[in-house]
Amino acid sequence: MPIIAGLAGLTIVLLLMGLLLSPDYTRKKTLAGYAVNHNRYLSLDEKTKVWISVWLPAKLKAGEKIPTLLRMERYIEEVEDGWLAKVASFYGYKDDGLRTTLEILDRGFAFVFVQSPGSCQSSGPRYSDYSSIEIDAMVLTIDWVSRQPWSNQKMGVYGGSYSGTTAEMSCAALRPELKAVYSMKPDFDAFRSVVNPGGLGSGAFLHDWAKLIQAGDMDDILVLGELMRGHPLSFPEKMLLRVWIKGLKRPRGADLEIFHQAIQDHRSNPDVEKLYGDLENRYLDTTFPVADGVATWEDIALYSYKERIEKAQVNSYNRVGWIDAGTAEGVLEKFLTFDTPQRIVIAPTGHRLGQFVDLYGTQPDQTPHEPGFKNPDAEMLDYFARHLKDDPEIREQRRVTYFTYGANVWKETDVWPPKDIQIQTLYFGESRSLIHTRPVSPDVYDAYTVDFTASSGEENRWMGQLGRPVKYGDRRAEDEKLLHYTSAPLEADLEITGSPTVSLQVISTHSDGAFHVFLEDVAPDGRVTYLTEGLLRAIHRKVGDPRTAPYIPLGVYHSLRKVDVQPLTPGEVAEISITLLPISVLIFMGHRIRLAIAGHDAALKTRYPLEGIPELNFQRNSAQASYLQLPVMERKLP
Repeated sequence: MPIIAGLAGLTIVLLLMGLLLSPDYTRKKTLAGYAVNHNRYLSLDEKTKVWISVWLPAKLKAGEKIPTLLRMERYIEEVEDGWLAKVASFYGYKDDGLRTTLEILDRGFAFVFVQSPGSCQSSGPRYSDYSSIEIDAMVLTIDWVSRQPWSNQKMGVYGGSYSGTTAEMSCAALRPELKAVYSMKPDFDAFRSVVNPGGLGSGAFLHDWAKLIQAGDMDDILVLGELMRGHPLSFPEKMLLRVWIKGLKRPRGADLEIFHQAIQDHRSNPDVEKLYGDLENRYLDTTFPVADGVATWEDIALYSYKERIEKAQVNSYNRVGWIDAGTAEGVLEKFLTFDTPQRIVIAPTGHRLGQFVDLYGTQPDQTPHEPGFKNPDAEMLDYFARHLKDDPEIREQRRVTYFTYGANVWKETDVWPPKDIQIQTLYFGESRSLIHTRPVSPDVYDAYTVDFTASSGEENRWMGQLGRPVKYGDRRAEDEKLLHYTSAPLEADLEITGSPTVSLQVISTHSDGAFHVFLEDVAPDGRVTYLTEGLLRAIHRKVGDPRTAPYIPLGVYHSLRKVDVQPLTPGEVAEISITLLPISVLIFMGHRIRLAIAGHDAALKTRYPLEGIPELNFQRNSAQASYLQLPVMERKLP
């Protein structure tokens, strides 16, 4: 018993020490006498106060001027530690956000965190996401930093996911102090890349995303924990979360009143699931209210700021994953659309850039990073050091660095698609085959009844946007629910790099529907490996002139606007052209290429049509041939 009592006493002492002596960066001072960290509000307008958190290196001397990194976030970021987290911090624990912040300071940068207007600690009305008010808030912050005695007038903006997009948007601020952005997994067009890809959307993603946003805005840590865990929390888990995180970090003094007003303001924020998910809102030209009237998805897409971004000529670095919703397609379209200095890295990952997505299930230890990559923070800080510390100013060389699955090699190109890419066409043939010659038989088709249980699985590229792992596994059983066409075994290795396109000649019993197409690799042992996919709501089948698009598309251009809706005529042949999301993969000799077609993906929840079960007839005859086009790398002769 004395031993137990002694251990209990020692534990209490250690806990009290940790609690009383945990680091408080607001009380620490730099050599120049500034607080290492302080929070304050900047006034954007009468109603909107923007919360910023300012961090300075402890070694900052009086009169010294240093560059500044900024990041704007829409989600909950700065929180008040519970007693257990305080104890853990005394004994060396640092969460990812604090660890990155301290590394920024150690490298001689100041850091300013900006909470997006109308979210979490920031007050004011919020009408939609990715609005121009976020650019206004960044202008406000850059101007404030410029006036500080420690600023050298050189700044960079970084972020990932939502904050990666706002980093790109900040270029439109047209502030000469902004020299470079480092943007991970941004959305070039959020409507197309994640919210309503192909005009279909994911009800499952929207539901969880809306809850995530609301939990942060209303300071509801328990709901946030459930979303992060992916399941309801048990009582012990709730208690543990409560002693780890109290909630949103609160200001001190008079600013506390602004914080309380912010939480009250958030009660009027729109329900994101309803705003973006209602059937009437699933069009690119749907309008929604903004501060000065109404806007559409095109008005808030990154390409809407093309003129200003090209005028600014800010260096940009994008890092995305091949298997992360539509982000890889977005950065490649940005590369083609914007005449700006850009470097793009496309890794073998999903939304989690540090986690290799093992499509083939054979390389669990494969690194997701290119040779020479140190770690995410070091890579980013080296980039900013080149652009914010070195003189003269450097202009980033335009290039795309990308990973090729199968070969497991990294490549680099200064054009997209890469040089030596040719288009190989495979037609739908007899016995559900893919063949190189156009069919000659008249009036031949394959019938398919849509199976609404077909699914890409819960761990897919779309739900990965919520930070969940991406894993497709062996799809041979799931393919039995789909209509699929498979090539003969390859006689030589074949590299596919770019955006495949499929043309379906189809007759439906309904005026609307969904088309999901999956490109797959069938191994000699029968394993079916997911490679990429494309999807399109049938009423968006109208093919537009790519020259009329507000950006340069990678393939077939569908406007996804309500004004261009073209319902199917039941019983009549219609062409459904879909460009799949880009990928780079080497398919080995002896493997077969497969195209699998579904009329629904249960993992995305939302179904079309709302009622009935479509019967589809896919034409594969001499008059109406369905086919797959693959961008393949030309084989070099030895």
